[in-house]
Amino acid sequence: MSQKLAVFFDIGDTLASAVMDGTRLSRLDVYPFVSEVLTRLRAGDVAPPAAVGLISNTGNETAVTMKNVLGAAGLLALVDTELCLFSSIEGVDKTQPEMFERARDRAALPASKCVFVGEDAQERRTAASVGFLVSPHPLHALHMVAADFAVHPTELTGRKDRHARNAN
Repeated sequence: MSQKLAVFFDIGDTLASAVMDGTRLSRLDVYPFVSEVLTRLRAGDVAPPAAVGLISNTGNETAVTMKNVLGAAGLLALVDTELCLFSSIEGVDKTQPEMFERARDRAALPASKCVFVGEDAQERRTAASVGFLVSPHPLHALHMVAADFAVHPTELTGRKDRHARNAN
């Protein structure tokens, strides 16, 4: 990956409400702010452009079902599909550090450059245990990324500002 940052989102209760048909995932009702958050992260509006992925416990759902449901919800076009990790496919879930280690490895970044966004405190603790930054909500994550990863203007120009020069 050429990005300097990867942001991984849980799906259910973080990006959308899952609508079930019995025990099977039928559709996702995506929250109104999600498209803007994912688009801004990928575009680099608040920090360097981020790779955006998903980490989700998906029960027994198949890869085809997940692709279809995410596509119908409009989420598939907003994420880097190679960074989508689903428990039903990976054989591990978000209670296990290995799920986050796999996400980090697929992003080809150190854990300190990876963020996990999810509403579940235990899942955030697991992500943090392997070095991820964590956030409970997509809007919070957008602001956190802006604060922690924003490029300072001197990094763009290669010049120090006058205050930095005067401090030396």
